Amino acid sequence: MLDLKVRVCAYLLLIGLGMYSPWTACADDALAPGYTRNYAEEVLNESVNTNTLFSSQDLISNGRFLQRRRAQPDTQYDTFRLPIEILLSAKSDSFRPFIRTGFGLLKVTGGAAPLDGQGVSDFSVTKMFSLMSGFGAYIEVAEGLSIAPAVNVSYSHLRNEYDFNNQFSQDVLREQYGEFYNWGLDLFTYAPQIRIVYETQFMTGRLRYTVAASQLFNDSFHSGSADVKINSSSGLVSNRIEYQHDLGLSAGNAALAVQPFFQWSNISGKAASGLNFVNMFEVGADLVFKLKEKFGPLAAVSIGSSYVSADSFEGYHIGFGGSF
Repeated sequence: MLDLKVRVCAYLLLIGLGMYSPWTACADDALAPGYTRNYAEEVLNESVNTNTLFSSQDLISNGRFLQRRRAQPDTQYDTFRLPIEILLSAKSDSFRPFIRTGFGLLKVTGGAAPLDGQGVSDFSVTKMFSLMSGFGAYIEVAEGLSIAPAVNVSYSHLRNEYDFNNQFSQDVLREQYGEFYNWGLDLFTYAPQIRIVYETQFMTGRLRYTVAASQLFNDSFHSGSADVKINSSSGLVSNRIEYQHDLGLSAGNAALAVQPFFQWSNISGKAASGLNFVNMFEVGADLVFKLKEKFGPLAAVSIGSSYVSADSFEGYHIGFGGSF
């Protein structure tokens, strides 16, 4: 029969939804029985914070990301996001209020190898659908320099599906801790944000630098399991520099421009613990179609891609965008 320490370690390892391998938590033989429940809630909060962070980026994008895990199956994130920001005044105004709306889809697949090395790995899938709305304003404080405070609210529904594929997880995890698997969850995310945007003419193009800071507060209000509850937060600070250069070419009714960019993001709070890193880097470029005559409300559209990298983590974005 397994002793308490081995059972607790296996439980903590597999409860991570494919995002976390907390072997260091098993170093102490004198684990209190209540520690396992508290730790499970902590890991679930980290996982959900990671999901809501992935669904909150400000690009129309489709992407795939892979997190490599030592001695465990890799974790894969598939994302699609469609945020829309609509200005409520002219671009020339010094005070430009805006509204936001959009939705996001996220699928996370991962797993856990059996602790006793017998049998195949367990398999986990977490799916999320989110709806977002918000408002804010660009406030021009100097020529080319604006501050943009905003508040966003998201509703998300998550569903976890977990397959107990080996004898160990069937005998121990499903029997002892089954309420932490195969659950559904509804939550709200409240996200105040501040952006500082500086834009200027540079050489033959347009330079834009954006610093953004946001805090995501996640609170669940309905759960399919009494043991799955979320009340936690994560932070995100990003620095993005982009340079738009006209190509002197046309495609139909549009003038073409290229816009390379670089972004550095710093993650804090529960999402950083769930991902096990704090810094993420992105480099890419967009092809911009500046419409000579507006197509409905659209003045320009863009398409591009980027490469994302962090510690034991990499992926790509394919982005689509538009400006009004």
